[in-house]
Amino acid sequence: MVQGADKLQPIPVWLGRLRLELRQLALPLLSGAQRGLLSIAFEVPVRELAAPPAQARIWLYWHQPARSHRLLGLGMAFSQAAQGAGRFQELDAAYQKLQARWTRITQGSGRAKARAFLGHAFDPAFEAQECWQGFDSAGLYIPQLLFEWKNGRCVLTFNYFRDEDTQPENVISGWIKQLRSALRGDGAMAPAAPAAFLQTESPEASTWKSGVAEAIDAMREGELEKVVLTRQLKLRFPTLVPHRQLLPSLARQYPGCTMLSVSFGREVLLAATPEKLFDMNAERIHCDALAGTFPAHICQPNAEMEAYEHAPVVRAIEKALEPFCTDLKTDKAARPLSFRSLSHLYTSVVARPRPAVRPLQILEALHPTPAVGGMPRSAALAWIRRHERLSRGWYTGAFGWLGDNFEAQMSVILRCALIQGKTARLYAGAGITPVSNPEQELQETLLKFAPMLNAMTR
Repeated sequence: MVQGADKLQPIPVWLGRLRLELRQLALPLLSGAQRGLLSIAFEVPVRELAAPPAQARIWLYWHQPARSHRLLGLGMAFSQAAQGAGRFQELDAAYQKLQARWTRITQGSGRAKARAFLGHAFDPAFEAQECWQGFDSAGLYIPQLLFEWKNGRCVLTFNYFRDEDTQPENVISGWIKQLRSALRGDGAMAPAAPAAFLQTESPEASTWKSGVAEAIDAMREGELEKVVLTRQLKLRFPTLVPHRQLLPSLARQYPGCTMLSVSFGREVLLAATPEKLFDMNAERIHCDALAGTFPAHICQPNAEMEAYEHAPVVRAIEKALEPFCTDLKTDKAARPLSFRSLSHLYTSVVARPRPAVRPLQILEALHPTPAVGGMPRSAALAWIRRHERLSRGWYTGAFGWLGDNFEAQMSVILRCALIQGKTARLYAGAGITPVSNPEQELQETLLKFAPMLNAMTR
C-alpha cells in the first residue's frame, strides 16, 4: 500500500485511502458468523510517537531505543485477567485459545503480526486498592490499535474481538476515530520545567533500616537466605506530572534500558528498566541476571556482593530454564553494566528452548527471581507479605509482549513511578543478605530512586 517513507503522500490523502481499504477488507469479516479476534495490518506513513497521544486514556507502550523498536497500543480490543498461583497457566491457556480463532489480514507491505501485551504484579495475590487501580494481578491485553515501529517503518494493526453483538460499521468508524485522535495528539512536547515538590518516604529511613536488621537476624537463624525489601518515595507537585515529556527524556538518558508506559484509564505506570527478564523465540532464550548495585564510579564491587547477591540469581535462572531448554550457556564471570550514575553486576544466560515451549511457561518458571524476591522463593514471599507495609503493585513484576513463533520480550519493572495527576510514587528496593549493612542498603535505594527522581525534578 505504501512505499518508502520519503515518498509518502500527505496524511489526509493516505488516511482517506486507508479508510476505504480498511472498510473493504473488514466489512465481510465483521459481518459473518465467525467469532474471535480479527487483525488487519497496513504499513503507514506515521513517524514514531515519542509517547502516548495526549488524548489517550488506555495505552500500552514499550520501547527499546538501542534496538530502534517501539510498540504503542491504544484502547482495548480484548483483555483477560488472572490471579493467584495459577495465573500464568490461566493466561497461557487463554492465549492459546485466542490464537486458535485469530484471523489476521495483511494489506500491501504490512504484516499482521501477533502482538499481545502481558503485564503482572510481583505478588500473585495482588489486589488493587488505593493506587494501582485497573492493574490486574496478571493480564493479557490486545489493543484496538497497535503501532509498531522498527528500523524506520511503521505497521498499524486494527484489532477487534468478534462476538454475536458485533456491529461492523461501528467498529470501523471507531477504529478511524481513534486513529485520527492519535494523529492529532502527536504534537510537539515542550520540556517539563522544574517544579517545587513535597516528598515523603514509606517507610521512613529509620523504620526501613530496622526492617533490614530484622531480616538479617532471620537469615542468621536460618529462616531466609535473602529477601528483597522495597521503599517508596511519594512526590507531590503543584502541577500535573508531565509523564509524556518524561518518556523521550528518559530514552535519551538511558538508551540501553527499556521504556515502559501503561495506563488503564487512571494511574500511569512509567519505567526505564535496565533488566530483561527474558526474550525468546523458537530457537533461543536470553535472560539477564542483574543483581548487585553500586555507584558507577566504582570499577568493581566487593566479592561479598557477587557471592551473596549475584551468583544465586544466576544459579536460580539456570535451574528454572533447565526443564525447558538445552544448550544452556552462561557467561564465565559477571561484569559491571553501567547506567549513568549506577552500575549492576550482569551475567548473560542463553539457552535453546525445547520444541513448543511457550513464553508463559518460561515466565512461570522464572518469576520471581532472587533479584526481586529472595531465597527460598516461598519463604521470601511470605516474609515480604508479613513485613512490607506498602503495595508493590507491578513494581518488580514484568511487562512486555507475546508474538509469533513463540516470540516474547518481558522486562522486569524497575526504576519506575506510578503517576496520578499531581502525585508520583517512586519505587526502589535492595537485596538483603546475611552480610548486609542497613545503612548501605538504604543508600542503595537512594541510588535507585535517583534516575526517575532526577528526571522529574531537574
